[in-house]
Amino acid sequence: MRGSDFRMFFLFAFLTFTVAANLAGASFWFQTGAFGSNKAEFNSGASVAIQTVWQNVSDGSWGFWIGENLNNGAFIQAGYQIVNATGKYPALCSLSGCNGSVLLTAGTPTWFWEYFPANGGNDSFYGGIGSDDSAGVNGTFNNYSFRSNGNVWTAYFNDQPMGSIDLGTSQSGINAPTAIAELADTSVNTQQMQKVMFKDMQFYSNQNLEAVPQGYSLISYGKGSSTWLKNPYGVGEFGNHVDYFEVGSGLPQQNKSVLWNIGYSLRIASPYGNLSGVSSYIAYSTAALHAPLTVNLSNGTRAYFAGWIGKGQSSYTGRNIDAIVDMNGNITETAVWNTQYYVGVNSIYNTSGSGWYNANSTATLHAPQIVDLGNGTRAIFAGWSDGAMANSTAIRASSPMTINALWTTQYLISATTPYGSVQGAGWYNQNSTVTLQLNQTVVTVNPETRLGFYGWSNGYTNRTVSFVATSPQSMSAVFRAQYLVTFEPENILGNDIANVDYYDVNGVDIHNSSAYLFENENYTVDYIYYKGMRVPLNYQFVPRVPETVKLEAPLYNVQISAVSAFSTPVNASINMTFDNGTRFNSYLGESGTVNFTNVPYGHVYGYVEYLGIKKSVILSGGSIKILFITPSLIAVTIIAIAAAVLSGRFVNDRYSGESK
Repeated sequence: MRGSDFRMFFLFAFLTFTVAANLAGASFWFQTGAFGSNKAEFNSGASVAIQTVWQNVSDGSWGFWIGENLNNGAFIQAGYQIVNATGKYPALCSLSGCNGSVLLTAGTPTWFWEYFPANGGNDSFYGGIGSDDSAGVNGTFNNYSFRSNGNVWTAYFNDQPMGSIDLGTSQSGINAPTAIAELADTSVNTQQMQKVMFKDMQFYSNQNLEAVPQGYSLISYGKGSSTWLKNPYGVGEFGNHVDYFEVGSGLPQQNKSVLWNIGYSLRIASPYGNLSGVSSYIAYSTAALHAPLTVNLSNGTRAYFAGWIGKGQSSYTGRNIDAIVDMNGNITETAVWNTQYYVGVNSIYNTSGSGWYNANSTATLHAPQIVDLGNGTRAIFAGWSDGAMANSTAIRASSPMTINALWTTQYLISATTPYGSVQGAGWYNQNSTVTLQLNQTVVTVNPETRLGFYGWSNGYTNRTVSFVATSPQSMSAVFRAQYLVTFEPENILGNDIANVDYYDVNGVDIHNSSAYLFENENYTVDYIYYKGMRVPLNYQFVPRVPETVKLEAPLYNVQISAVSAFSTPVNASINMTFDNGTRFNSYLGESGTVNFTNVPYGHVYGYVEYLGIKKSVILSGGSIKILFITPSLIAVTIIAIAAAVLSGRFVNDRYSGESK
């Protein structure tokens, strides 16, 4: 079998004189793995992903790598190794000697690369070793590869260069790559090798990375190894995955059996000629393509063969009816046909571009951007029914089709103003919302006179107006004279009222005592808001000049007093409630009187109390005087009654004496 004569794993010959281990009789190099078929020969490098598995070894060393002989007898490999003894090892070695050292820990995976030149020197280690624990986390996959650039070969760990060497050739010749698990430089075959997985074994062909199409099992020994002990380590396909295999103890021992066989498919797609289908081919074999020249179609349509469009490595793209493709991977070949279709345009306004076009050729359609319909109305091109928005569009004639030109009706909304400016005028789509805004609403004439925005000529009154565009509109802002009107409220007695919260004028609350009002406009001061309540006025007036308006409000002054029968003041307690909900609780004082000014409607409700006697009070303006019987009045009354009684007795006695 070509390509199966493998070199011993590099590190283990080196260990025999660098580590104080009892390896004097060690001479076995057990190798187990997979090698590629001759389809992977004449390559410029190889690659494989190897699972990092941490495991101990008591005699010899574990190694997991990919390597191959080159056409001039040189050899190169890359992978990771696990030593059986902790110690320092040379980090980089060549024919001229070694440079530096690296401390490796027993049982710890570390990447390496190794080569042997074509001119011999195979008894020493040439290459490099990574730092301790450089092969990655337990259970992870890492990619190991090497490839040539001219005669210089570079080894890689996860696409990062590990080292380079000129090996005097650029390719492998009749040698194919091999992926190996190895127990090296040992004297026993009883150590347990944990299962390690390999996957994606590939080779470089003209710098393209291709899968190794067939893989075969390898149960063997390294070059120069003793062979009287049986190689106990097996290899098997993993889970029926193509190009996946695992090595280790307890796996099948059959040598040179097929582990995988990669096949590629040729998929042909064609709407005509009964060509569509999928066929399977062995990797790197050849397949023939064929198509008829013409195919007749119905409805006045015909198709003729225009060529192949291929996808995939080594596919064919061209006009030949017959062609040969190399099955270096999965290939899809699409048969291309030319068909003629009619492209029509529907439009209520003139357009160009409708007609017959070859299938998949370009049809250019054009519509005017604006069509003037007169009277402030126009049509704007809004796009094509296929989603294109430009009024000139190129479409792919892939089938018979009809394209509709879409139009939007627009109306001109114009607005003018004698003062300031108007924002928002212009063209609007039919049924869209128009928003116009006047930026200036007042023009001062003098401190008491100005021009104010009165409304729009079409009846809108707000400076900002929104409406739906259903027709052209032309409107202008109207300004009218406004005069400064000052409000002076009075109570029912003609006394001025201060602290009015606001005035309601034509339904608008005015919080100042003056306002600019339009000339010759009817205004009504419906009410004033005073002392927390609405006090109605219903005062009407028409401003014709700046003026002051006197407003008589139903506000009254109220007086409540209490006296005795002798008209002397009584300091009674008072508890009153007003229409606005406020309350007054106090005493009348020495004067026996309390006054309330500007009471809305003069309404006061409550009672006056003295010596436990309550007397109710209900007023609508004016005053009230309440009479209380005081203790002094009661005493005088008692004295008077007593005097009257005594006086009566005297008279009776007198007249009795006279009678006598």
